[in-house]
Amino acid sequence: MKVINRIMLSSALLVMLSLLSLLTVFGIILFFDSMNGDGGKEMLDAKLFKAEEQMSGFDASAEQWGQLHEQLDSFGYQLLVMRENNVIYNTLADSGEDRINSLTNIRLGKDVLAGRVQDATFIAMNKESYLIYAVKQTADKSGGNFYAILKPAILISIAVIVVIVLLSQLFTRRMAYRIVRPLNALSEGARRIENGDLAQPIIYKGNDEFASVCTAFNHMQEHLLEERRKNNAYEQARIDLVAGISHDLRTPLTSIKGYIKGLRDGVAQTQEKREQYLKIAYQKSTEMDKLLQKLFYFSSLETGNLPLALKLRDLGQFAQHYEAAVHEELAQMNATLTASIEPAPHPVRLDSEQMNRVMANLTENAIKYAGVSPLRLTVSVWREGDSEHLLFADNGQGVPEEHLPHLFEQFWRGDEARTQTDGNSSGLGLYIVNYIVERHGGTVTARNHHGLQIEIVLPGGKEASVE
Repeated sequence: MKVINRIMLSSALLVMLSLLSLLTVFGIILFFDSMNGDGGKEMLDAKLFKAEEQMSGFDASAEQWGQLHEQLDSFGYQLLVMRENNVIYNTLADSGEDRINSLTNIRLGKDVLAGRVQDATFIAMNKESYLIYAVKQTADKSGGNFYAILKPAILISIAVIVVIVLLSQLFTRRMAYRIVRPLNALSEGARRIENGDLAQPIIYKGNDEFASVCTAFNHMQEHLLEERRKNNAYEQARIDLVAGISHDLRTPLTSIKGYIKGLRDGVAQTQEKREQYLKIAYQKSTEMDKLLQKLFYFSSLETGNLPLALKLRDLGQFAQHYEAAVHEELAQMNATLTASIEPAPHPVRLDSEQMNRVMANLTENAIKYAGVSPLRLTVSVWREGDSEHLLFADNGQGVPEEHLPHLFEQFWRGDEARTQTDGNSSGLGLYIVNYIVERHGGTVTARNHHGLQIEIVLPGGKEASVE
């Protein structure tokens, strides 16, 4: 049950208990009042009518007051007879002035009058100039029926209030415990996170608002833990990258220094030898420049300084232009590139310069890792629905299946990367490919099929105004 529902239910229960308690108290008061009240003759005294009959039939002129007293005494009544403000006959146990005044103040007519005065039931009549009163006092002399039950009512009310307070404390304590328990768990979880412990989740089995808060806290903790793992892996990759770059730069740099030293020391004595040394030194410096350019490009990606100039172009024509541009260079490496374009327009919005970098990185990756000679590369372009597809494939050895999910991660290099090349792999080429394709709103995937196949899917554009 939700906390707000618990609070509302507890409040309703307390109100109901309070009302029931008050109703009980009033019920007790009314019960005692009905038992001893003065709401009618039938409630005054059970023998009142018999005593009234005796008084009505009494002959006052005989003045036989003792006989009347005996008759009334059998019903528990005492006798008071007044004449001209003088007491003629009196058997009242309480014959004080207050009692007598309370009786004589009653206005009497010719009929018999019955009622209550103070704590006594009376029967009074005016007969033969005599004022005759039959009085039956109750055992309680506290001053009336109301006052007789007031004290126990107050005591009962106090007891009820104490019970309500105790119940309120009990409900409040239970409610406070239910609220404080998840708060303590959250506080303890925050302290664990502050101390670096992200592995232990908060365990809360309630079914209220705090359950969703604890679940959100656990999700946040899992996210932080995952981010920590990614950051640790990222930092380790950076460390490996620095070590790899140091190795990759050291190899061509050592070669350059060796050939230059050979030229200075006169090892290359012929013009042909000197030309060979200079050519090799230039090639090695070119390799270093390519590596540094790739690192500089990666830095631009990380800082977000890679603007795209998207224009509507034909993806098939773009692939054909790339094929023509690299034909001669690939021929020198015993490699070929063939473009297979579906005969239809293939409009896409792309940045030609950045997409050329994508194709160059794919080509470089195939040359490094295909492991076959001659190397045959194919670029296929076709349309499916609203998307344009570009498939870059080689006839190489492919990639181990367990490596496929990691090909586009930054700094990632498979176990065989260095052994198959001359040592200038940075692990950034395919990461840059994935980054640029995603910036174009597309996706890139890799699979093995008679070699490695990398498929790029871009959102199709309108055919009009294709450049």
